[in-house]
Amino acid sequence: MKLNGLLLLCPLLLLGCAAEEHQDLRQWMREEAKGMRGRVTPLPEIAAFPAVAYETEMLTSPFAPGKIVTLEAVADKTAPDRTRPQQPLEIFPIEDLRVVGVILAGKVPYALVQTPPPNKPKHVRVGEYMGRSFGKITAITKDGVTVLETVKDANGAWVEQEKLLAVPKEGGR
Repeated sequence: MKLNGLLLLCPLLLLGCAAEEHQDLRQWMREEAKGMRGRVTPLPEIAAFPAVAYETEMLTSPFAPGKIVTLEAVADKTAPDRTRPQQPLEIFPIEDLRVVGVILAGKVPYALVQTPPPNKPKHVRVGEYMGRSFGKITAITKDGVTVLETVKDANGAWVEQEKLLAVPKEGGR
């Protein structure tokens, strides 16, 4: 029984000691908090900016494609002829056209060009146009069709680039 009483008394003594352990710290916190007062500084006054009219008619758009135009680009002699009538294969991008064969009628070579479905293949010869970039057919050989396209470069000048539309090898590849 003495042992039970001693076991009961030990935790009570420890609790009493624990309550007194941080009293000095708690006292210091109370003394320091007496002089503290929370204070938020007021926000600064916001000055109103004057309204300015924006007249877009007087300014050049920064996104206009012709913003930087050189004198060479304006006087470019390689610009395509836009007055000539458009030919049937000029409505398709050149990437959508495939040369499926070459035919020799006498000494004049013709190429058979497949357009996107549901259209039928069309035959073309040297001097005709195809593709949306003013592509003029310059040569037809057994290997394919050579097309000279006229496109604008970054400065707005017309430049020519050559493309070869190859005839597929046997087996369709």
